[in-house]
Amino acid sequence: MTTPELDVRDPATTTPSFDVQQAHDMVGWLRNALTAAQVLAERAGGAPAVWHLQPSSHQFVNLVRRHPGSSIDHVVTWGGPTGAMSRPDAEHAARHHPRHELAIADYHLGLLDQHAVHEERIYRYDGDQRLLVPYATCAYCDTGNPAEAPHMGYPCPTIRGLLRAHRDLPGFNPEWTE
Repeated sequence: MTTPELDVRDPATTTPSFDVQQAHDMVGWLRNALTAAQVLAERAGGAPAVWHLQPSSHQFVNLVRRHPGSSIDHVVTWGGPTGAMSRPDAEHAARHHPRHELAIADYHLGLLDQHAVHEERIYRYDGDQRLLVPYATCAYCDTGNPAEAPHMGYPCPTIRGLLRAHRDLPGFNPEWTE
């Protein structure tokens, strides 16, 4: 679903950008979720270890991790007979090993820092009354010039994408991506 581009500086425009608290809530939730993902990845051996598959019996394979410079494989035991996993499950787990997930969380936190909430106050009309109201915009995307800014308001497309990517985590509010 695409939303039409709105000039959020137009006082008659209604936009979620006027809900500054919601902008801070969504960023706070996303930062907490990404930090939790980092902690889980680190606890699961996310440091320099690389996960890969090791042949096992029948239709199962072992998911193992090896630290750089080592020739010893450490079997990661998740389900299946004697700690083995079905090949599709093991391939998926190896592709999403903790080091990989840690790198993704680090990158997403960097995007979150780059596209931070910037608070402003702008004029908006309520009937015939002109009010100075709080307004949230993206510190990176909103250049302050409607003719040049790739996006004005909050959340910007980058933050919406991050929210969608992590929408399966507890505490997600679907209103944030509408």
